[in-house]
Amino acid sequence: MARVALAKHAPFAALLLLLSAPLSAAPPDAYDTLSRLVGHGKAELIQRFGQPVDRVTTIDGERLFYETLDTGRVGGVSGRNTRAGGPGGFGQFPGGYSFLCRTEVVIADGRVRAFNRSGNDCH
Repeated sequence: MARVALAKHAPFAALLLLLSAPLSAAPPDAYDTLSRLVGHGKAELIQRFGQPVDRVTTIDGERLFYETLDTGRVGGVSGRNTRAGGPGGFGQFPGGYSFLCRTEVVIADGRVRAFNRSGNDCH
């Protein structure tokens, strides 16, 4: 009886095993890379991530800011004037998308001390 129940759920067990397997082949994302840089020098941060888009000097050091932005358009072009309040004759309203991630890195004594990421596309 137990074998029948186990065989019945075998596909689910295999799926769970697959999903729980470590993704060691996946490249490290920016969060992992930043985590490893805490305690390392500012020069190493800039070597890996490039020049920041902005920087602010503070009493205890500085804050470096990095941004990634991905924008684009989706949808078709309307055949009619869409200002009248409806989609045109050839399809949908063209739309846009915007994905942004802003990273703030705290530098003190020439070393990376902390970081914070915010936005809708931080991975």
